[in-house]
Amino acid sequence: MNGSPPAIVKIYIIVTVTSAIVLLFLLIPSFQINSEMIKEFLFFSVLAIFADSMPVSLPRGGRVTVTEAVAFASIVLFGPTISAFVMLAANIASEIISKSKIHRLAFNCAQFVLATGTAGLVYQYLGGSRYNISLENVLPYIGATFAYLAVNGTAFSLIMSLEFNISLYGIWLTNMRWAIPNLIMLAPLGLLMAKTYTYTGPMGVILFFAPLLLARYIFKSYMDTREVYINTLEALAGALDAKDRYTRGHSDRVANYAVELARQLRLREDQVEAIQHMAFLHDIGKIGISDELLTRVGRLADNEFDKIKLHPVIGEHILKDLNYLGSFTHFVRNHHEKYDGSGYPDGLKGKVIPLGARIITLADSFDAMTSDRSYRSKMTPEEALEEVRNCSGTHFDPELVEAFVLLRSGKPTEEYRAFLEAASVAEK
Repeated sequence: MNGSPPAIVKIYIIVTVTSAIVLLFLLIPSFQINSEMIKEFLFFSVLAIFADSMPVSLPRGGRVTVTEAVAFASIVLFGPTISAFVMLAANIASEIISKSKIHRLAFNCAQFVLATGTAGLVYQYLGGSRYNISLENVLPYIGATFAYLAVNGTAFSLIMSLEFNISLYGIWLTNMRWAIPNLIMLAPLGLLMAKTYTYTGPMGVILFFAPLLLARYIFKSYMDTREVYINTLEALAGALDAKDRYTRGHSDRVANYAVELARQLRLREDQVEAIQHMAFLHDIGKIGISDELLTRVGRLADNEFDKIKLHPVIGEHILKDLNYLGSFTHFVRNHHEKYDGSGYPDGLKGKVIPLGARIITLADSFDAMTSDRSYRSKMTPEEALEEVRNCSGTHFDPELVEAFVLLRSGKPTEEYRAFLEAASVAEK
C-alpha cells in the first residue's frame, strides 16, 4: 500500500480497524491486570518485535515472519486478550521502525489483532485451556492456527485485490501456497515455545529462539533460491534482447502485455505469475541459435528460418528441469503455434494450444509489430491492433483478440467482465 489508497481501500481499512477495536473492547473484560501478567506481556511483546523485524517477502506481495510462533505460544499461555495486545505492540513497533504511512500502520495492526484475537477465541471455544500443553489441546491448537491463517490471509489478500483490481481468489491462493509451508513449520514451534515457557520461564524461551531463527532461515533460503532461479534466467533473456538493437526490451514488454491481458481475463494470480515468467523467458531458447542468424539484416532463407524455429523447443529443454518453472514450459514451447494449426513446432490448433501460450503469442506478436525490425519499420499501435483483428481466427484466438483490443483501447474493466461471462475464456 504505497501512496494514498483508493476510496474503496480506505473504506475497507476503516472497517478493519473498527472491527479490531470492537474485538479488543470485547476481550478487555477477561484481561486481569497484575504485575506478573504485565511482565509476561512485556516479555512476549519484545520477542514478537524482534521476530517481526526479520520478514520474508512473498512472491506477489506480502510477507511472512516467525512472529506467528510467538503469537501461537501466547494464545496457548495467556488466551486471546494478551495475545492480541502482544501482536498489536509488535506491529506498531515494526511499522514505526519501517516508517510506514499511517494507513498501512493502521491496517496491519488491525488485521493482526483480528487474526490473533480470533485464533485465541477459537482455541477457547474448542476447549483449549491455558498453560496446559497436552494432547487434549492439540485439536483446539490446530483450529486456532488455521483460524489465524484464514483471517490474516484473507484480510491481506482482500486489500491487495481492492487496491490493484486483481482476483481475490487468485492472490489468496498464491500467497497461501507460500504461507502454509511457513505455518506448518511455525505452528509446532509455537507449541514447543509455550511448553518451554511453562517449564523454564523466559530464559528457556530465549534459548528456544535458535530453532525459530533456523526455521526462518530455511524458509528464506527456499524463497531466495526460487528468486535466484528466476532472476538468472531473466538476466539471460535480457542479455539476449540487448544483443540486437531491434529486440532490446522485447521480453520485458511482452511480459507486461501478457500480464495485462491475463488480469483482464480474470485469471488467478498464480496463473498470471506463471504467464509473466514464461512471457519474459519465451525466447530463452535463442541461446542455442547462432548470433549470425539472430542478428542477420534482411529476411532469412527457408533453411535458415528452420533453424530459428527450433528455439521454442530449446527453450523448453532449458526450463523443464527447474522445479518452479518446469510445469509451465509448454507455454514457451507453444508460443509460436497459430490458432488455425499452421504454427510450429507441434502444429497445435485452437483451444488445444495452452491458454498461457495463446496469450504470450498475442503479446509477442503485438510487440514485434510495434517495434522496428531489420526487414521493416514498426507499425503504429492502431495499425498493429488492426492487424491483430485481421489475424483473428487464423494466427490468434478470436476471444483473446476481442479482449486484447478492448484492453489496448482503454475500455472499462466492466466490459472485460461482461465479455468473459459470455465467452468463458478464463480456463481453470
